[in-house]
Amino acid sequence: MTALEQGDYAKAEALLQPLPKDDPMVIFCTARLELATEKWEAADANFRHVLRLNCGPKLTQAARQGLLDIEKNRQEKRQAAIDQISQDPHSEKRAALVLEGVPNQDTKTEFARKLAQVLKLDAYVARLLIPSRGWRLLRLGTLGELRVYSEELKSAGIPLFCLPIDPINQIQVLEVRYIQALQPKPEVICTSTLQPEPFSFVFTWPEVEQRVEGLLPIFEAVVDRNTRGKIVHKEQVQDHAQCCDLHLIKKNIILRFYRGGYQFNRGIDLSPAQNTHPQGATLQMDQNTSWANWRQLTALWNHARPGLTTWNEFTSFAETSMDFKEPLGMVAPRINLFRQEDSYWDTAFMVYSGLAFLRQKTRQTALIARQEQEQSQKTED
Repeated sequence: MTALEQGDYAKAEALLQPLPKDDPMVIFCTARLELATEKWEAADANFRHVLRLNCGPKLTQAARQGLLDIEKNRQEKRQAAIDQISQDPHSEKRAALVLEGVPNQDTKTEFARKLAQVLKLDAYVARLLIPSRGWRLLRLGTLGELRVYSEELKSAGIPLFCLPIDPINQIQVLEVRYIQALQPKPEVICTSTLQPEPFSFVFTWPEVEQRVEGLLPIFEAVVDRNTRGKIVHKEQVQDHAQCCDLHLIKKNIILRFYRGGYQFNRGIDLSPAQNTHPQGATLQMDQNTSWANWRQLTALWNHARPGLTTWNEFTSFAETSMDFKEPLGMVAPRINLFRQEDSYWDTAFMVYSGLAFLRQKTRQTALIARQEQEQSQKTED
């Protein structure tokens, strides 16, 4: 203890080395040493070990104080990081912190403990926040602050990402009305908020880097009776609109298809006799119904870009992000489902698709920067 109080950590470590590892006082002193040398995870585990041993009020109180000291140091370090990053003018941008799925239940329990510790949450509540699959919008805030939390949680192995929200509105969304041609290059007839009149857009299939799919509920006013037999007016889901976004990330463009907006009676013939993949494989199609036509389009995408990364867990994301309806309202949905009233689901789909778009774009930018840095180092050598 004397060596620790004097700040001679090397001597303290040497003195602790030959002592029995299961002695409560040795465990406590080891935790104090780890606290002093900023090995906070190890110190936390050892202080908790002392508490479980129940070695009397004095040592128990000292271990509890040690845990408080760890949390105080963490907060100070976190605040210092936030203060430093806040000097960057971009740090005040609005951003989202998104948790990714953790299917392993044992791993989820450990991650929940860390999440509760960092975000000051109840452990049980933290565990409920971690999705088993898909994404969950955890927090909205400033980019600087959320990046600090993101790095701290990532260091514990928690899968997540942090991205600014505003760039979603800067992605150009083209609403595809129909496919004009597949050869020699795919040509689609589109509209957009900037160009309401139909126009032609030509692309290549390799430019499509990923796909986002979702079902958007269609609400209608209905008349029903409650348990007392009284007539009530309410909204119910009467149908779902299938939506699919094709991401042309290098062009900063989303091609948006949705049933109800696509004109199946125009453009290429989607019947089995006509709809043939460029390599010659005939697509197997259903009869000419609204849902069947959509399956025909899906078959076309699958043949044109087999194995493409597809994000299709939109519903769970939308349901768990309802608490953020108001702040997410600044994202323009850019989809026209002819609703009587605006629906958060339209905005949620744009947010989900936009985050997937920006996540991939950010990864590509980071990869290019790393490659340029490696090339620069090789040139210097």
